[in-house]
Amino acid sequence: MRNYELTYLIPSDLTEKDLKEITEKIKNFIQEENGVLIKTREFEKRKLGYPINKKGEGFLGSLDFSLNPEKLKNFAKKLKAENRILRYIVSTKKVLKEMLIKKTLARRPKDRKAELKEIDKKIEEILRE
Repeated sequence: MRNYELTYLIPSDLTEKDLKEITEKIKNFIQEENGVLIKTREFEKRKLGYPINKKGEGFLGSLDFSLNPEKLKNFAKKLKAENRILRYIVSTKKVLKEMLIKKTLARRPKDRKAELKEIDKKIEEILRE
């Protein structure tokens, strides 16, 4: 399973009940594909850069989930079929633990054995000073 982040835009003229209903529907889509919901974020009302379906404002929602990559297409089809979602994007999300391990490995100096000639040169430089 891979970790993904779904960010989606919903029209601002919907009620709170509709917002909760859409969120529950998306959660059900994830469960139908045997995915696991990790985190849900609150909606933010945003002014759009350009009108979408003649609407200048919308609610931006976001959630993190885990899903098998093979089932992502079916999930995207279900999102596309939901007509109350104006736009959405699904992006992969790296696990924090993996990112930390990669960063620490990148910082480590590579193990390198010093040759005797290099050590002698360094000693001579130090003694000259």
